[in-house]
This record gives sequence, C-alpha cells and structure tokens, in this order.
Amino acid sequence: MRAHVDDYIGRLELALSALSREELGRLGDTLMRAYRNDKQVYVIGNGGSSSTASHMAADLAKNTIGPNMKRFRIATLSENAAIVTALANDVGYENVFSEQLINVLEAGDVLIVVSASGNSPNVVRAIRYAQEQSAEVIGLLGFDGGEAARMVDIPIVVESHDYGIVEDVHLIINHMLVEYFQQELLAARPWAV
Repeated sequence: MRAHVDDYIGRLELALSALSREELGRLGDTLMRAYRNDKQVYVIGNGGSSSTASHMAADLAKNTIGPNMKRFRIATLSENAAIVTALANDVGYENVFSEQLINVLEAGDVLIVVSASGNSPNVVRAIRYAQEQSAEVIGLLGFDGGEAARMVDIPIVVESHDYGIVEDVHLIINHMLVEYFQQELLAARPWAV
C-alpha cells in the first residue's frame, strides 16, 4: 500500500504543478466580476463531476460570506432529479442542461462546466447555448480537455488521464476559490448589503 500511496500522491502533485496559474487567475477574476455585477453562476457536470458541481455551488454560496454581506448567486443544474429525468426522458439526456438554461440564463451570467473528458454531449450543448446567450463559460476539465477545451472562454485542464486525479484537482480548485473569496470579500466588504 505504501508504494501505491506514494505513486498516487506523486501523480496528484504532478497534475497540480501543471495547472495554468494564468487561467486560474482568470477564473477568479470572472467570478469576482459576476459577484460584483449580480450575475448568476451555474455549475454543471455528470457523475462525479456532478458532485463536484454541487460541492462548488454549496461552498461558494455559503462559505464566502459574513454577516450582512451580499451572497454569491450560484446554483447547480444537476440536483433536481425530477427535471433532469423528465428532460432526459422527453428530449434526450444530451439536452438536460441546455434546456434548463433556456429558462434562466442571461447575458453576462457565468456557466462553469466540470467534466473530466470535456466531450459529454450534454455539456457541449450547454456550452454552445450559453455562448449564444453571451454568457461567459469556464471549463474545469481533464485529460486533453476534449471538445469543451476548444469551446470555453477559460479552459482549466488537469493534465491527467486518471479520473481520480482529475476529480481531486477539481475539488482543490474549488477550495482555492473559496479561500480566495473568503479573504477578498471579508477583508474589503465594499458590497455589504
């Protein structure tokens, strides 16, 4: 087991060290702009990435605020089993996110897609729809980024072909963001309500 632990940690460290600091900075700037301009942030993903999307929405909604502070407007589109399964049944699983965005997405909003492969049809369709509506699109991706890396405004690709490593790094990015916004918003508090 010790050799496996060392190997896993080594692969995780390698993936973390290869992250684009520039793209991570752009991600933080985009979310700060959305916060300041009262724009909505939506997060989507499938499977384990759906869990990461939910985790991110919960963390940024709750863990970045203090008393009497404006809240992040953030939600995930994969938690309502009734709407996801109804859309999958009636119009196809490839449309479960884009169809939900039709009801809510406005110009200047932000869509964060979490996808290891970057090739899931429902993620690709959601990206396309969001861009047609002049929303900003960020990809937390893995492997080679897939089709999504070529489509999104800010591609953050975890350079690994191991689902576990990719998903771990996506959660680490989430926690980096939460810590950053805790520090920035609680220190300045210029947008308190």
